[in-house]
Amino acid sequence: MSIEQTSHVHSAAGMAVSFHRKVSRCRTFTSLNILCLRFAKRLGLEAVAYHHLPQLGALERAGVNVISVGFPKELVDRFESQNLIGVDPSIGQIMSGTTACWWRELEYVSTPSREELDYLNAASDAVGEGLMLPVFGPNGRNGYVSLGFGNVKPEMDDIDISLLQSCCQFAHLKYCALLQIDLPRTSRLSPREKEVLSWVAQGKSNGVIAEILDIAESTIITHLERSYRKLGVDNRVTAALRALSLGDLRYLP
Repeated sequence: MSIEQTSHVHSAAGMAVSFHRKVSRCRTFTSLNILCLRFAKRLGLEAVAYHHLPQLGALERAGVNVISVGFPKELVDRFESQNLIGVDPSIGQIMSGTTACWWRELEYVSTPSREELDYLNAASDAVGEGLMLPVFGPNGRNGYVSLGFGNVKPEMDDIDISLLQSCCQFAHLKYCALLQIDLPRTSRLSPREKEVLSWVAQGKSNGVIAEILDIAESTIITHLERSYRKLGVDNRVTAALRALSLGDLRYLP
């Protein structure tokens, strides 16, 4: 290894160690989110998504987007509204292993269907080149991170990618740890708040939940905002995941 290569490795490793230390000091979801997004900006990323998959035995029927920044709104809306976690073959492929892979270099076990190819082509056209990194947590609480680099693929070797994946893994474990912190007795969710969050955990929008419960969407928002304060979170997805981790949500047929 040349002096230049050694210097590069030390620099990348130094960034990873610094990030790990900062993550370990995070005490809230907001501080963790801000830290991760600042780190992504420092790396020159154009888009970042963190997708949380169901825990073994959990009530969720699909994964949920915890963070989605920089991806086209129409692509995110399509993914969530059509529950494309069941269509996007790259998710199953990346979660079947332990290493990161470039979007355009994924090798599929079986040939993607026409519907799958349509989605993959639309995503590639909208975002460009990117990297998918699997992350793993306690009791099967896994997920993956998608990093968008735009139309130009950066020069990254295996060491760079491994260090980047270690950063994603460490942040994921911190997120899982924050989900499991017990609530004070005075912060218990009401039955209606639990019901709303149960539907959120199943990927329903506020408007759809309002229709299901036959109440105004503004009322749904009020219940969510109250649950945020009780759970110590700042968004609906993390509220649902935190409530699930604490065993506060009931089964919905």
